[in-house]
Amino acid sequence: MLKAIIFDIDGVITNLSFFHFIAWKSVFSFHDIVLNNDEWENYRGLPRLATAKKIVEHHHKSMSDDKILSIANKKNDLFVHLIKYGLTPKDVMNGIKQLIDDAITRGLQLIAISSSANAVLEMKCLGLFDKFTYVSSYSTKRTSNFDKGQQSPLLQSLKKLNINPSECIGLEDDVEGIIEYKSANVFAVAIANYHESIKTEADYWVELPEQIVLEEIIFNYYKKDTSND
Repeated sequence: MLKAIIFDIDGVITNLSFFHFIAWKSVFSFHDIVLNNDEWENYRGLPRLATAKKIVEHHHKSMSDDKILSIANKKNDLFVHLIKYGLTPKDVMNGIKQLIDDAITRGLQLIAISSSANAVLEMKCLGLFDKFTYVSSYSTKRTSNFDKGQQSPLLQSLKKLNINPSECIGLEDDVEGIIEYKSANVFAVAIANYHESIKTEADYWVELPEQIVLEEIIFNYYKKDTSND
C-alpha cells in the first residue's frame, strides 16, 4: 500500500543550480579562477568539497587541502546567504505545488531529501517545510559510500518514520538517485529533462516536473505490483 512520496529537492522541487553557480563563481574570482556556465555543467550534483577540488584541478592551480576546504566553506556561506534572501515560493517548479497538494489530499506522507546540509532552510524559503512529514538535511544518496551491510541514510530515514521502502514513490532527476531508489525497492520516478540514460533506469519517467500527474504515477506504482504477481 502506498504511504509516502519522496521528493528530491534540487531538480525536482526547485532548481538551485543558479545559486550554486553564482556562489562558486564569486568565491573563485578571488583566486584568479573564472568559472563559466559551460564548465559549471560538469560539476553539477557533486558534493561541495569534490566540486572545489575539480575546479582547482581543471584550472591547473596549486592549492593545499586546507585552502580548498576554506574555499568550499566560504562558498557554502555565500550560497546560504543567496538562498536566504533570493529563494522564494515562486521558485517551486511548475506543477510541483499541485502534486504536493494532491498527495496531501490523498493522505500520503511527504518526504524531502537532499545531499545538501541546507535542505531545511531551502524548504522553508520555498514555503513548503510545514507540508512535509520529514526533511532530511544530510546526504541520502551514493549508497556505494557506505560499508557493506550498513543502511543508507535514505533507509534510515524511512525506518524512523516506520515506512517500508516498497510503500514509497521516489521522484528524482539524477541517475544515481534513481538507482538508489531501485536498490532500496522504492518505485522510482525520473524527471528526465530530455536525458535518455535516466529513463532506462527508472520505473516511470516524465520529461519535466509539470508533466507529473499523481494519479498516473500511482496507477503505475500499483500496476508494477500486479505485473510481478
